[in-house]
Amino acid sequence: MPDINKLFKPSFFADSEVNSILSSEEQKIYIIEKDKNELEIYDTFNSDFSNYLIKMPNNIVKESSRKLLNNNLIFLGIAKTKPDNVIVRLFLTNDNKLAGIVLDSQQLGVDPTTGVSDSIDECIYATHFGFIRAAVLLNKNNIRQNKELHKLLSTFLFLLFLKAIGPDKIYSEKQKKLIQILSIYIYYKHFLKEKHGYILSIIQKDYTKFIGEKYIEEFLPVLEKIKEYNSIKDFPKILIDLKILNESPNVLTVSLLKMLKPMGFYSLVGPLDYFVALVIISKYPVNFIGSKIPTNDKIQNATEEIITKYIDKIKYDLTAVKMY
Repeated sequence: MPDINKLFKPSFFADSEVNSILSSEEQKIYIIEKDKNELEIYDTFNSDFSNYLIKMPNNIVKESSRKLLNNNLIFLGIAKTKPDNVIVRLFLTNDNKLAGIVLDSQQLGVDPTTGVSDSIDECIYATHFGFIRAAVLLNKNNIRQNKELHKLLSTFLFLLFLKAIGPDKIYSEKQKKLIQILSIYIYYKHFLKEKHGYILSIIQKDYTKFIGEKYIEEFLPVLEKIKEYNSIKDFPKILIDLKILNESPNVLTVSLLKMLKPMGFYSLVGPLDYFVALVIISKYPVNFIGSKIPTNDKIQNATEEIITKYIDKIKYDLTAVKMY
């Protein structure tokens, strides 16, 4: 088999502070080849995977996972050293096709010598997590231009921050609106790498009716004070600089970590493809990204509906990963 790491380099929507970590950990997951010596492992795993899908309700997770299984695009992997923040890696070709999704057998409770899993449901949701990432990455230009999607995602980010801050520290509707505008601002800065002036114009044009004209007019000048901040990781510092909170920035960061677990946290502070997957997968009963994430059916269902259209556009390469 060719060198998988040379053939399929990790891909991300845009740069982030943690891309190098995510890339390194993804490349630590080595594929278990589908050769004659390992066919029994895959027969067992695929059978368990398929049987669980039968029991699941009809939804996009079931449909997409079935499609990948039928196309023989789900692989098991063994991590060279146990990664903390990545449980699935993608195989994307240079001509923008999906060639495979590799599940880290160790973190997902799969015995790499038998193919038996003690959490096959987590394997299915991890597969869908990877599939969502693939849909975002393979439709990057359309995703970037989808304003409705960005409204949904920036609102979910706002709800995530609200829960991490805690309702006892937010004293007024005005304060909440300021946090919402700051969430929108940092969303565009971090995930889409937009410039300060352009983000202000987006907020005025697309969010005035959503938030309220009086709040937009009052708080847009406030954003001048934070234009040097570019990362989601900076959000606690922003709240302190603007005197919304008066505690250490580490308090909010720790609160986010407790809520999200390491993989969920890296999905928040990483690139957009990870964040979209976090928003959608957190509506399902999964453990690998954290179980205390706020849920909002309206936002998550609408986000999933949009991403499903991009999933339907994915093209596949069934031969890029050689199987002997």
